[in-house]
Amino acid sequence: MTLSLADLDWPLHTERLELRPGRTEDAAAIWPWYRQPEVQEWTTTLSPTLAAHQEHWDAGLGSAVVGLHQGVVVAVGKVERQDPWSQTDMRDRAAGQQVELGWVLDLAVQGQGLGTEFAAALRDLAFDGLGVRRIEAACFAENLASRRVMEKIGLRLEGVFREESLHRSGRWLDGMSYALLASEHHGTDT
Repeated sequence: MTLSLADLDWPLHTERLELRPGRTEDAAAIWPWYRQPEVQEWTTTLSPTLAAHQEHWDAGLGSAVVGLHQGVVVAVGKVERQDPWSQTDMRDRAAGQQVELGWVLDLAVQGQGLGTEFAAALRDLAFDGLGVRRIEAACFAENLASRRVMEKIGLRLEGVFREESLHRSGRWLDGMSYALLASEHHGTDT
């Protein structure tokens, strides 16, 4: 049986955060900080209006997780289950064995370690909650803060892809891909 975020026992707690699945009403709560240019610099989707943001948010609710600090949503993330590449006859066994992680943090709380704490919780949720065998995360190479978080939570740099991503600035930027296996996370060999 493949578990989903809905199957987990919520909320989850870290030292300073409470995590729960995203809800439709969270879109309005995060809009004031999510729309800031410093945040939008690195996000995938630019939502020019609250209505567009709401539509994008609602479309991703199945994989959305929010982090609350002192009762306020300060982080949003995705734990998106994926099918890794496999040979056709192995698709059933490979299905859902991988997760893509992503996260965005409110500017007001950046620099306090909450991004790392949130990303580590997403990592643990994928491995321990959903039981996947591999997690991945990607970023623009120029997004140093995201790269630092990936490295702090134990993800390994797997690739640097030269000018593979067209940034909304109009520049082609390098992309970076990080990953971690469950066996590495748990200290075992497969």
